Amino acid sequence: MEGYNKAVLYVEDNPLNMALMHHIFKKNLSSVQLLKAETAEQGLEIAAREQPDLIILDIGLPGLNGYEAMEYLQSNEDTRHIPVLATSAFAQASDMERASSAGFADYITKPFQVKTITDSVKKLLGG
Repeated sequence: MEGYNKAVLYVEDNPLNMALMHHIFKKNLSSVQLLKAETAEQGLEIAAREQPDLIILDIGLPGLNGYEAMEYLQSNEDTRHIPVLATSAFAQASDMERASSAGFADYITKPFQVKTITDSVKKLLGG
């Protein structure tokens, strides 16, 4: 994390969403390192190894989905302390309630609003 104050791991299989998040961090969160994973399995490995300050986790991942990955993160002593922000195209109140019940610190719907992502990340990173 050389040169950065904090690190955030973004787990997302959609290249366009990954590119957008990269742009958001570069423009609005430049002091935060953005780590990237394309699958939940890869994200879990990076989370355990790198110990990011925050994880942004897509719910609709192929293979292990976001809820299954969240269960693993919470059951692992090395990662249970890391706050996790859920992202999803599902925008019903019941979707948000399910994410909250699963232990996610926040829930942001796609398509992303730059201010919403930026504000949530700053809040979850402590300012």
